[in-house]
Amino acid sequence: MLSSLLIMAAFLVLIILFGNSRDTISVDKNLFKVIDQTKIDRVTLKKGNEQIELRFDGSKWMINNSFEADRQLIQVFFATLLQAEPRRPVAQRLRDSIHHQINTSGMEVKLYESERLLKSFMVAGNERKTETYYELAGDLSPYLMTIPGYRVYVAAIFELAGYEWRDKRIFNFKWENFKRLTASFAGNEEESFAISFQDRFFGLEGNPAADTTKLNDYLDAVSLVQAIRYVPAGESPRYDSILATIPYYSIEATDIANRSHRLDIYPPIKRDPVVLGKLHDGQAVLISQEDLIRLDRKRSYFVR
Repeated sequence: MLSSLLIMAAFLVLIILFGNSRDTISVDKNLFKVIDQTKIDRVTLKKGNEQIELRFDGSKWMINNSFEADRQLIQVFFATLLQAEPRRPVAQRLRDSIHHQINTSGMEVKLYESERLLKSFMVAGNERKTETYYELAGDLSPYLMTIPGYRVYVAAIFELAGYEWRDKRIFNFKWENFKRLTASFAGNEEESFAISFQDRFFGLEGNPAADTTKLNDYLDAVSLVQAIRYVPAGESPRYDSILATIPYYSIEATDIANRSHRLDIYPPIKRDPVVLGKLHDGQAVLISQEDLIRLDRKRSYFVR
């Protein structure tokens, strides 16, 4: 009896030791990190034939050399790079299937210092968006990723479409370089107006006695308007049909370099808290009803 108990005890010890060794597999927490993130000035995110490039131009991050990137999203992206750690290698029985998923539908992430590649890895998530897997380029060993202390879907930031990276500010230029703004109302041209810098002050063209306080408040409202979100083409048949109509109101601001920033605003939909707009490049955008109220000013509003 005693010998049987000793054998059983020895067997349990082996199980415990084996289980502990498996649960405490040593994983390099820095496997997917660039230790000095300040060196990163270019990022490419590629999935299939689509690629997004984020590049730092010395003062701001740009998307595909065309649009300024949303600063908060850039912060989230770099915080994710810094904090995400491999929790453990994917279980052996799942390794081949996860590796196949990563390399067929995952995102290729490359981090550069100028043209020097600092790190390259693949990212993919599961269908329920609860787990994220990384795999080093050219490797066959995917890892389950986590941000210690948080239950977050790590892959979310990598899955953003190109338009979602755009800065949410509609008129996102330096307002000290402001030159002229025009506002036009379709079918109500007598209420259209233009504001420009006149004699050291902003003035209403054609009416030097206009209320300068109202003009300044209006320009502040224009400078602060933000997108709630950008809408991809084809997402909503209702929005697509509205975009095919004539805008209710258009605002166009020009800076001293004659760069133009335009927002077309369409008639609000009854009981809809958002308003559909379109930028100069055709990108559809949603803004709040509150922003529309502040922007919907006609020429007569400024005239004393």
